[in-house]
Amino acid sequence: MLAKNSDRTYVGPRAMGTKDAITWAREEREVALVNARSARRSEAEPLDVLLGHMESHPRVCAAAFLVVEPGRGRVETATGWFESPALRDGLEAALDRPFGHSRSGLLEATLESDAPLYVGHLESWEGGAEIREHVHAGVPSSRAAQAWEALRHASVIGCVVRTSANERMGVLLVTSSAPESPLLRSDVATVKVLADLAGLAKERSELLTAEAFRAQEELLLKRAAESTSGSLEMAEVQQRVVENALRLVDADYSLLSRLRPGTEVLTTGAHAGAAVNFEAAGVDGEVLAEVVRTRRPVTDSATTPCGHVPVELGPRLFGVLSVMRLHGKPFSGRDIELLGTLARMGAAAMANATDFERERRVARALTSAFVPSAPLDIPDYEVGLLYEPAEHQPAGGDLFGAWTLPGGDVAVVVGDVAGKGPETAALSAMARFFIEARSWDCSSPAEVLAQAATMLHDRLPRDTFVTAVFGVFSENTIRYANAGHLPAMVLSQRGEIREAPGHGLPLGVEESPSYREHELSLEPGDLVMGVTDGLPEARRQGELYGYERLKETVREATGPGVSPQELLRTVYETVRAWADGNGLSDDAAALVLRRRPSGAT
Repeated sequence: MLAKNSDRTYVGPRAMGTKDAITWAREEREVALVNARSARRSEAEPLDVLLGHMESHPRVCAAAFLVVEPGRGRVETATGWFESPALRDGLEAALDRPFGHSRSGLLEATLESDAPLYVGHLESWEGGAEIREHVHAGVPSSRAAQAWEALRHASVIGCVVRTSANERMGVLLVTSSAPESPLLRSDVATVKVLADLAGLAKERSELLTAEAFRAQEELLLKRAAESTSGSLEMAEVQQRVVENALRLVDADYSLLSRLRPGTEVLTTGAHAGAAVNFEAAGVDGEVLAEVVRTRRPVTDSATTPCGHVPVELGPRLFGVLSVMRLHGKPFSGRDIELLGTLARMGAAAMANATDFERERRVARALTSAFVPSAPLDIPDYEVGLLYEPAEHQPAGGDLFGAWTLPGGDVAVVVGDVAGKGPETAALSAMARFFIEARSWDCSSPAEVLAQAATMLHDRLPRDTFVTAVFGVFSENTIRYANAGHLPAMVLSQRGEIREAPGHGLPLGVEESPSYREHELSLEPGDLVMGVTDGLPEARRQGELYGYERLKETVREATGPGVSPQELLRTVYETVRAWADGNGLSDDAAALVLRRRPSGAT
């Protein structure tokens, strides 16, 4: 941007020494910051623009903006350009050195005077001899004479650069090394104006840099929030927290220590970054214990820079998030503040994962109490069971089962509660219990459903109902009643398939409903199959699989030597494959009973 003469040398802002990039997180952070600055390069480097304009001045051979860093007491070149390497050697030796008010350098003379500094001939100036000593001491002997020769006849103008609040931030020095065309006193006013503009430009540059950092921090925090909240699996949540910690505070290693419930014992939950040992790196376990005890962040830079923050959400403490920089600068207060924000995000995600796991255990407990682990052994019948909750759900609202009644008959039920998740599983378990309980002293399927409907009426949420088909097998017949559920399929040994007639109101809709009882005769080899709506309502691009297509699938999957259990698995895999391999959007349950052929055991 400043290039005018290929012989000229430019210097930019001084940077800290770079470290080996040992984690991808650091590289991503640095690239993002570079991109943020490059997107508005003309605005982010306004000092370069100002100094670039000075190149067009016929008598200017060098220009530099010098600062004294607070607390360091050293003069450094923030940015500048030099017409020749020799002039650069001479000026840098004269300027880039310890700062002292007792010295007679160009910077000191400018800062200690209320008026701009004008030096018509450097060698003749009162501080010229000291500058000559600095040049010969600071430039290699092979180049020292040439550097001083480029500088000794120079004319210099120095003006204080101030902030908008009139605070001194540095000095703008402009130099001409040509004796035949020196800078004139009349040029001082121009340099003074440029110094005022440099002050504004420097402030704007700092504001833009700070804005870029803030924008990047906000972006990293946003990504961290999306990442940590995107899973309900505890191990995955913990891993995402430590990986985001690397990005957020430019760390080399991060560790999440989990607190065992009810104790103050910490165990490793997850870690990311460089392969290091926290204890070997000088991290004392008592430091982590202090964070647990006080719930306050702790930084430690005695050996290797480390930072530790509590992972907490209200009264719940999940552990400690720790970060480490290998051979890097200590963690700042802002770093710890950002890490604390990430820790709170992680705590919220871990709380959700904990609650989800608790709900999953409850749902599984409710479901396992009523879902047979293996098909029931029923005399004269082969049994097949299928139970598949909707994708990513621990349990569902489908209810089904088969049990032997006191008189030796076998009762079966297939039904569905609208909804998914633990609450629906609880309602399903309740409905299943009522139906089974009433079946032990009532031989009529229609009366069993009517009594169950009465018990459920005041116990179900107003917008919830239960559909069910309940039947009782006795030798070669089945007596059943239907409460708003899909009709059962009846497949004869000759391959003919039909629907079992019968329909009624779902359970819970009316307080005292009545149901019609039906009876079917089954020949040896005949098959009865009850399903929930998860199979026929499978979708592909908005199209339903459908009950008619499901019946055809059952017919095609049935054949000699195919057991009811194999039949159900084939039907399920066929429907799932039709839905492009995606998990079904609703729970799927099915029960098959086939009367054994004559003579079969």
